Amino acid sequence: MFEITYSDNETFEAYQNAGKAYEGGIYDFTFEKRYIIYHAPLRHKVDYIAIDMATGLASSVITKQPGNLYTDASYRKLIPHILYSVKYTGDQRYLNRFADEPLKIIDSIFRVVLPNNEYNIREEQISLAKKMYIGFTEKQVALCEAEVGTGKTLSYLVAAIVAKHHNGLTYGQNLPVTITTSSIELQKALVEREIPNLSRMLIDYYIIEKPLTAVLRKGKEHYLCQYRYEDFLRNIKKYPEKYGPTIEALEQLGQLRYGIDLDKYRISGATKSRICIKGICAGCSKKKTCVYNDFARRMYNLPDLDFQVTNHNMYLMSQKTKTDDHPPLLRESCFVVVDEAHKFKEAAEDAFGERISEKDILRYVNGVKILCSPKANREKYKEFLDSLVKESEALFNSLRRKRHDNDIDEDRGSTIILSTFQTAKLNKINYLVEKIEQMKVKRNYGIPVTGASIKNAITAINKGSKSIIWLDTDENGVLSLCCTPKNINTILRNKVWNRNVSHVLTSGTISDGTDFEYFKAENGLDEIPYRLLLESRTESPFDYVNHTRLYIPKGMPVPDNDSEDYFKTIADEIHKIIQATNGHTAILFTSYKTLNLVYDLLKDRLGAYDTICMTRSNKNAITDFKKSKNGILFASGSMWEGVDCVGDCLSSVIIVRLPFPMRSVLMEEKKEACESVAAFVDRYCTPNMLIKLRQGVGRLIRSETDTGVVSILDPRATSKSYAVKVGQALHKYPKVDSPEEIESFMRSVKSEKYYAEKKENDK
Repeated sequence: MFEITYSDNETFEAYQNAGKAYEGGIYDFTFEKRYIIYHAPLRHKVDYIAIDMATGLASSVITKQPGNLYTDASYRKLIPHILYSVKYTGDQRYLNRFADEPLKIIDSIFRVVLPNNEYNIREEQISLAKKMYIGFTEKQVALCEAEVGTGKTLSYLVAAIVAKHHNGLTYGQNLPVTITTSSIELQKALVEREIPNLSRMLIDYYIIEKPLTAVLRKGKEHYLCQYRYEDFLRNIKKYPEKYGPTIEALEQLGQLRYGIDLDKYRISGATKSRICIKGICAGCSKKKTCVYNDFARRMYNLPDLDFQVTNHNMYLMSQKTKTDDHPPLLRESCFVVVDEAHKFKEAAEDAFGERISEKDILRYVNGVKILCSPKANREKYKEFLDSLVKESEALFNSLRRKRHDNDIDEDRGSTIILSTFQTAKLNKINYLVEKIEQMKVKRNYGIPVTGASIKNAITAINKGSKSIIWLDTDENGVLSLCCTPKNINTILRNKVWNRNVSHVLTSGTISDGTDFEYFKAENGLDEIPYRLLLESRTESPFDYVNHTRLYIPKGMPVPDNDSEDYFKTIADEIHKIIQATNGHTAILFTSYKTLNLVYDLLKDRLGAYDTICMTRSNKNAITDFKKSKNGILFASGSMWEGVDCVGDCLSSVIIVRLPFPMRSVLMEEKKEACESVAAFVDRYCTPNMLIKLRQGVGRLIRSETDTGVVSILDPRATSKSYAVKVGQALHKYPKVDSPEEIESFMRSVKSEKYYAEKKENDK
């Protein structure tokens, strides 16, 4: 990429004779036929110096120890250091001392190091990295929206490395950079691939002097609990004919030292849930010999740690539990990167909230039965424990009926208001736990759920005026009663942002397409303007004009959950689009009720395609869709965001209705606080919808070669007052007016093989 020659030694000698270069300097090479590079042995060091033959000006490139000089074979590795002094813009090359040295280092990494390792130069990526660097070093909060394809991961890694080791050559503070994300896949990729690869490249070019270190800090539930492991193994050993292979696998785990990461072993999800760390560890009988505690201590105390990678929940729990007497779960950070920032508030609602399930109470009851003192009145125990189980069953049966009465939008669940009956049951459960705690039970030893944790959850839930109460179901169908503080924005402001630590928040969708005002208000960033450094939006470099189309059919009915004609019309239009695209379609719904209704209307008409229905119980829906030939995915919940289906697999995204937020106690309160319904829609509903819409539409194009069509079957996208903002959010997508135009476009960008694809059983 850059030219090195060895033909200007005479010119260099002339500079020496003229006194413009150190006497005794040794010529090395000429860079880009303009800059003479030589080294000058000084008293205790060696300077590499560049002379601009056009101007005669000299500039120091790098200082080395006398015994650590470059050789002919490694001269190319000097190029980044030359570029610290050479500003490279297009076809112009000239020596110039930047006012800000670290920005030159960032420029050199992206323009020299990465391209020489088969990465493309992306101007958007370089600009983003420099903005992130400023965000880190100014101890501010920076919002950096980076659409798909911008390469935000490399941007914040490079920015953080340069900011932490800010002259690019020596190491600074002994504090790690914390990277928090919502995706375990991204966390693994950072620790196992991205950081090691970048470390190797930067060492190769002498930008850093030793490998970067990174640890993955996951929640305790990913690791083996010695107490629960031994208890479970002891029980299944009674049935060797049934659990033979499981016993063998678990016995091998018992031979390992240090913290055992269960994700690394082929163990069923059910088995993992029985042997992982759950609930409260305080007072555990295995505390002194706990392999996890030993592992956590070693991870916490690693010297010269560069990165600690974690998830949003663990990072927030670390901030929540940190007190003068209680050290944080994670090391203090020099900077924090919040990747997938659009999911940070939801994680905060979980971390600072409480939840209780029927299973929690059963675990507590069983623990107390095993560990109650022999001296205690066992009959009294039995009376209280039986009553506790009875009250718990009555409460959760009542909650299950309430859940079925609601149209549940998304995976998160629905907000509720507790009835008088349910409140009474909660109070009775709290009373019984208090009575049990007053009796003689060995202190928490091995009890996965403590009485204190149950009482804390009930206390928080009972603060109805200060909390949002909602129902949630986990992947195993276990129902939980949950609550989260209404003032989560204030909590984030006090617990996270108002610290002397820089935060860079990044995601593909943290604005509504126009500004960050809604995101800032929801995440507690709107009242700290003096700390908000910058708001940056970096658009995707992908070719949307030639690779995509947007279809909003005319004459569609306004969404009406009570109209059969509405659902029939929707089903008919979806069928036309599917035929035009030959499947390869994800249909995004805002409720499972609507999903099931439309699926029932279409399932008999889609015999030529693989149809996959995404439900809470179908954990493999997205995997099955990716494997299908021309599949149709009926989806809600998580499919709206964070799912990559690269290639022809997903070539059509159909959005049935605009994803306005569902009704909730909190939204009703916001509505009451607004001067009008129109103000409420404009201030809260529309920005929320636009962010979700951009996330859904963003599932279509995940690489520079992807092509496809987005269809929106909601006429409000073009008819309501917010239609202008919808248009702004989707401005990159050229429009088509019919399924026929969809097919014409698709045939122009797809291969013949694409339209020949059939599902397996049709071959």
